[in-house]
Amino acid sequence: MKESIVIVSAIIVLSGFIALELGITTAILELIAGIVACNFFGFESTGMVNVLADIGILTLMYVAGLEIDLDMLRQKFRPSLTIGISSFLFPFLAIFFLCSHLLNFTDDQSRLAAIALSTTSIAIVYPILRESSFSDSDTKLILSAAMVTDALTMSALGIFFTEFSLLLVLLIIGLLIFTFLFPFFGRRIFKYYRGNIAEFEFRLILLLLLSVAIVSESVGIEAAIIAFLIGMITSEVVVEHKNLEVKLRGIVFGFFAPIFFFKVGLGISVIDLINNIPLLLIFLVVCFSSNYISTYFASKIYFPKSSKSSGYIAALFGSNLNFGIIAAILGYKSGIFDSGLYSAIVGAVVLSTIISAVMCRRRP
Repeated sequence: MKESIVIVSAIIVLSGFIALELGITTAILELIAGIVACNFFGFESTGMVNVLADIGILTLMYVAGLEIDLDMLRQKFRPSLTIGISSFLFPFLAIFFLCSHLLNFTDDQSRLAAIALSTTSIAIVYPILRESSFSDSDTKLILSAAMVTDALTMSALGIFFTEFSLLLVLLIIGLLIFTFLFPFFGRRIFKYYRGNIAEFEFRLILLLLLSVAIVSESVGIEAAIIAFLIGMITSEVVVEHKNLEVKLRGIVFGFFAPIFFFKVGLGISVIDLINNIPLLLIFLVVCFSSNYISTYFASKIYFPKSSKSSGYIAALFGSNLNFGIIAAILGYKSGIFDSGLYSAIVGAVVLSTIISAVMCRRRP
């Protein structure tokens, strides 16, 4: 077991190095490394890798929730809503129609595939956007639109995977109470323990996420969805503590998230990918083109003088790696997707993100 963690860590470091040299998202190389390790070297996941990957998805979704800046959304409400809804809704409808009417998928398969392939990933949008030539105001607008798309994705997943029950009502009430109380108590606790050697704030967040996993299992809702909501609720306080935020992102994107993406790769069969190449390409063409077209014309309303800016934003929103993979995993775990469909969706998501990254190298 110890040897497997060492091997995984070494592969992750190597993947990160190659990704940086190639100028692409490290998560893509980590996922590909998992595919290669499993299919060509017979590497199998262990209990420790599974546990760390589960923590990885929780922390990844928590950090994604931290990206939701409600103040920024309020400042750019109308334009961010227009671009965000367009970038989610039209690809969703296109994929749903494709799956339900042309590919004869079940309703559940069609809806979940549409969710997985119509999202974007603010965790990828943000670093690319920082290197662009957009003004601060335009950058905030684009980020706000990506936040709307992410929020719609998580809302759709929440509705899809949640069954109404008394426990769910109690959980919602608990989250509402937590929303009102955390800013008051959280600020005081984090301020009091700021800079301590024991990293108490980080331990508190990790305990909160692990508690979420236990509670969500009892309620019957996916823990990743609740982790995202907890991130949204605590974002206002956490982002005030820059050192904590930097440390949190460092350990998530430097350790937990890479293991999660590597574990995703371990679950993908090359044979399934080869057998489903036609489906993968259909998904890729429909999801990327519908996302690009809808985002382009929505962006054109607020960037009327520059077609390059609208095209750049449209290409940027094709980066759907994080949420697309998470939606696919939830579908696979719940038995809605078989291994072939799961592999095709993940493959389309990865290729869409690569195409997006290549197109965004030409800055507006």
